[in-house]
Amino acid sequence: MINLFYNELIKALFKRRTYISFILITLLIPAVVYAIDYGAVSLETKIYGQMQDSFIFIGSIINGYLSAYLIIAILITHMPFLSTIIPSEIISGEYSKGTFRIYLTRSILRRDVFISKLLVVFLYTTLMMFYFFFYSLCISNLILGNGELIVFHKGILLLSEDDVLWRFFLGFIFSNFVMVTVSSLCLFFSSFSKNSVTPIISTISIVFIGSAISFIPIDIFELIDPYLFTGYIDIFLLAFHDPIPYDIFIDCFSVCFSWSFIFIIMAYYNFTYRDILE
Repeated sequence: MINLFYNELIKALFKRRTYISFILITLLIPAVVYAIDYGAVSLETKIYGQMQDSFIFIGSIINGYLSAYLIIAILITHMPFLSTIIPSEIISGEYSKGTFRIYLTRSILRRDVFISKLLVVFLYTTLMMFYFFFYSLCISNLILGNGELIVFHKGILLLSEDDVLWRFFLGFIFSNFVMVTVSSLCLFFSSFSKNSVTPIISTISIVFIGSAISFIPIDIFELIDPYLFTGYIDIFLLAFHDPIPYDIFIDCFSVCFSWSFIFIIMAYYNFTYRDILE
């Protein structure tokens, strides 16, 4: 099992597509941070709004924590696409190249092959999300410095410096649960496909439909939404509420775990019983 995991990891590391998400994050985030820094005065004016008539603000509220908060809050909705890059190809690529025929001529259980691929998918997704959060915080604080974080939740919420980092970590943990679920869904589609495009399109289509259900204010959709993992894509924002709605975080974990389990079981069944000669 360890050797299989190592082989899958090496194969992933030598694929250029593995680094696409990391390169995009590396290039995009500094550009956004510099844009925030350049437009700080305009951004502050929009944030203050009519509050300047009631409050006196001393100094600037534009700092690294606010920059990272805005970047993650905006870009988190696009992370499902990046989460599909590796799982879309990790099984379908083997079928399209015919390498499974060589793979399984040896005394290797399909179960072990599947688990090793699943672990690589989970590792890739978690590392990508960690890099996204960590890099956003580092670059933002490096360019803009740190300070108190001001967010809007039932009014103005001012978070002190020592009350911010753990909230980012909480947001990362549960956002990663959602993205792992997206990766599991894509892995399921990959087990049926012979190309890497179909799993991506299928996964993003489902994410889009689920997100639409979350945003359309219809009674039937509001009943369904709590049971869809797509309804928790923006759960990062809830980590900065006061008080923190821990019940929603528990629901997020339960829903994501349930859907991930279903997707993985279906992918495993198809992978195990699929004819490699078809």
